[in-house]
Amino acid sequence: MKGEFILSFSFLALSAIAGAQPGYTNHAGNVVAGWPVKLTQKEVALAEGVVTNGCQLSTNDCRLTTNDKNLLTLQLFNFSTTNTYPLSIFPESEQRRIAADFGQPRVPVAVKRAITGAEKAMARSRKRAEKGLCTKEESDDFCAKSAAALKSYLDKQVKEGVITPKERKSLGR
Repeated sequence: MKGEFILSFSFLALSAIAGAQPGYTNHAGNVVAGWPVKLTQKEVALAEGVVTNGCQLSTNDCRLTTNDKNLLTLQLFNFSTTNTYPLSIFPESEQRRIAADFGQPRVPVAVKRAITGAEKAMARSRKRAEKGLCTKEESDDFCAKSAAALKSYLDKQVKEGVITPKERKSLGR
């Protein structure tokens, strides 16, 4: 059973790596393919073509795989070609997809405020419990309700199209 899990995990990870690269459509309707490896306010570096590098150190990317004895091993990858593009060639929706794929979602200010507000309220509740101003159970209950309300709010934002599912996933909530 354990070996089957490791093998299936490895298969899924490797198939994701070997699969098609993401593509981003620019204003002209052309698809620019690659993985975002660097992102600034004005530019994105997209890497194409993955090459395996055995056991050499690499700062680009790494993946966990299994060997013939079902043991997890680290496999390093290097991107063979990296191209830098100005973000202005992409529509806003594609810029947000790129940022989410890079792991730095660009969400609207209202969503950021909601997340920050919920986190601050939960931290305040925990501090109150530490100081004895409320019980730990009351604080835990408040935090659970706040987390559920934030989750519901974010789900609603995805449903209404304010944020994308990928941005929601990148937020980690």
